[in-house]
Amino acid sequence: MIDQATIARIRDAIDIVQVIGDFVPLKRQGSDYVACCPFHQEKTPSFHVSPSRQYFNCFGCHEKGNAISFLMKHQQMTYVEALKWLGNKYGIEVNDVQESYEDIQKKNHRDALLIVNEYAGKAFSEALFNTEEGKAVGLSYFRERGFTDQTIKEFGLGYADREKDSFTRQAIASGYKKELLLELGLSVQKQDGPYTGEVSDKFHERVMFPIRSVNGKIVAFGGRILSAEKSPVKYMNSPESEIYQKKRVLYGLYEARNAISQSKNCYLVEGYTDVISMHQAGIENVVASCGTALTEEQVLLLKRFTQKITIIYDGDKAGINAALKGINMFLQKGMNVKVVLIPDNDDPDSFARKHTKEELEDFLDKAQEDFIVYQYRTLSANITGGDPYEEGKMINEIALSVSMIDDAGIRSAYINKAAELLGIGKDNFSEKVTSLRQERISQASQYKSGQRSYVAAREPSAYRAAQDKPQKTKAEEELGKSEQDIIFLLIKYGRNILHNLKNAYVGAEKTYEPSVAEYIRESLKVDGLEISDPALKKIYDIYFEKVGAADGTPEVERLFTGSLDQDVSTQAIEILSPSYQLRSEAIQKEEDKRHINLDAILPRTIYVYKSKVINSRLETLRTTLLSLGEDQEEQKLKLTRQLQQLSMVKSRLLREAKFAK
Repeated sequence: MIDQATIARIRDAIDIVQVIGDFVPLKRQGSDYVACCPFHQEKTPSFHVSPSRQYFNCFGCHEKGNAISFLMKHQQMTYVEALKWLGNKYGIEVNDVQESYEDIQKKNHRDALLIVNEYAGKAFSEALFNTEEGKAVGLSYFRERGFTDQTIKEFGLGYADREKDSFTRQAIASGYKKELLLELGLSVQKQDGPYTGEVSDKFHERVMFPIRSVNGKIVAFGGRILSAEKSPVKYMNSPESEIYQKKRVLYGLYEARNAISQSKNCYLVEGYTDVISMHQAGIENVVASCGTALTEEQVLLLKRFTQKITIIYDGDKAGINAALKGINMFLQKGMNVKVVLIPDNDDPDSFARKHTKEELEDFLDKAQEDFIVYQYRTLSANITGGDPYEEGKMINEIALSVSMIDDAGIRSAYINKAAELLGIGKDNFSEKVTSLRQERISQASQYKSGQRSYVAAREPSAYRAAQDKPQKTKAEEELGKSEQDIIFLLIKYGRNILHNLKNAYVGAEKTYEPSVAEYIRESLKVDGLEISDPALKKIYDIYFEKVGAADGTPEVERLFTGSLDQDVSTQAIEILSPSYQLRSEAIQKEEDKRHINLDAILPRTIYVYKSKVINSRLETLRTTLLSLGEDQEEQKLKLTRQLQQLSMVKSRLLREAKFAK
């Protein structure tokens, strides 16, 4: 760990122009610096670095951040690695916080496990190339598959001979502890029978595939039997250990990481040999999930290197189902997903061995499908005779995938495309997507907080929503709708200028041309009002803190729809959905509905909001007044005066807002 004082010193010392300038040639342009973006291909510079804000932003691919996040993204550093790199650059000594005895022991134990695995990898490789059995069985198998010696050595492939305890005896004789061999699953110990306590090899008479971490350390092994008669288990893998959690590892990522970063794309396949054959054929940006179901940790690991993933699975039913399951996980993490199906009777391994690099690149370029086209094509193939039930399942499946997309602009584009493919109304499909998205976010939030019971999880979503939502009075519900209208206009049209107001700010005498954001802020300020709904208030505060008067671009929308605050994202998703309608739009004249008339709609919306605030307060006061007893005359008198004052404010508001009638 690095102490906070050191982190603060590093942050204070950073000059983002110097840091990024070490990797990207920057050219001064006014007060900023510009360059061609290092995160995507472009000819015209759109990558801007601001020394005053210590911030970078690409207007092409929308990558942004500070010096630390640049190093993490561009150099694939961890947070700690980036801090240490910066500390070295600026002459700041970076020391880890004093470790406890237990921490030191744990670190030493982890290092020992890695050392044992490294020894095992070398032993298996030696057996492959330097023993008669290894060359006759293992090496001949790899060469029959078309693997060159260079490829075999690059991936560290090896062989475990047929003797059941040769590796274990050799390892112990070389000074490696039996306990570590057992923990890593390189050796196994008999638990019963006449040979109880006997230690032997887990892997024998198998070709071996080392599994490396992203940093190149061997964390596990996969072993393939070459004869079905020897064992019914085709592949045998290391058990999970302190250094190996299969959900956090992708086979081939260490060998592929540079190619992935350069190509801005990663091909995902299923098995070891798929990776090796494609890599040898020249397609180096390829990894495998090692035959396990894709995990969230693996998705996030890939996202460190690229935003685009191309899933390549077999064209059989199992391959199709695996691709369908993986799509939503990538979409949920904001990745661009394509799918390629290998022709029948082939898999990525055999297909790669039959074609040259140029042929493979051409095929992958032409065969890749957008995920939504792939889903439609594969799911619609299961529908016979126009079965409405199956069609409904297909629509729900595609809508669920689209609902995973956080970016509002991209999601809207996919809604249009899906509706066209499915031959259904865009508005109806959009409502389905919004509903699924809200339900998913709500469930995730409730599960995370531990508030959802087993019974609630099984109840229909509409019923659950009704039960979970606190009861509001009619006036409170009306006020909430008006506040949503204000936030909608703020996000969508914040920077638009108002030109033809009949009255600039309610209660103000002067008239000028404010932006929508300025008008909203001043209109609330003049009467001392604040947004009452907590989530909407967060959006309001975030807007003026982080956006200012920026207009409602998809990027601004994404700030809220993609917020880690579930309350904020849920509200934003609701009010930014295509089906959302302003209260003030509903009373527009038909001839005005072709475009939104902000000069008329915004003052009307503010008026309606203020009216609802007053109505809500009046209702609360009246309810409180009726609940008071006969001995509370003084309190009754006070509330009565407040009622009279609010009634006068309401009358004034009506006079000053004739345009809103």
